[in-house]
Amino acid sequence: MTGTELATRRDEGMRAAAFELARIAPKVPWMERIEEHPSWETLAQLRTSIRAGVALNRFTVRDLLAMKEGQVFESLSSATEDVPVKIGQVQVGWSEFEVLEHTMALRLTRLG
Repeated sequence: MTGTELATRRDEGMRAAAFELARIAPKVPWMERIEEHPSWETLAQLRTSIRAGVALNRFTVRDLLAMKEGQVFESLSSATEDVPVKIGQVQVGWSEFEVLEHTMALRLTRLG
């Protein structure tokens, strides 16, 4: 057996072993394992604000200053289009608005 043949067989064996390892121990994103973090008990209790953004058509500072109760503004989004949901500057998903027992509610439709 030549040195090239030996190196090729060794490489094939290593690839097979790496494939077997990947099959046995799949890599899980850290966010899906966040509850394993040693500080999770503290982190889980932190409060945060969530925002859902709706783009308005031709909304100006004048409109903002002249707002009155009951006034309606035209949105750039259609009624069936999901709106982005952010925590801080990070978009965490998409949502839709609903009315739930006379209260405006936000339903999360997609993560990411």
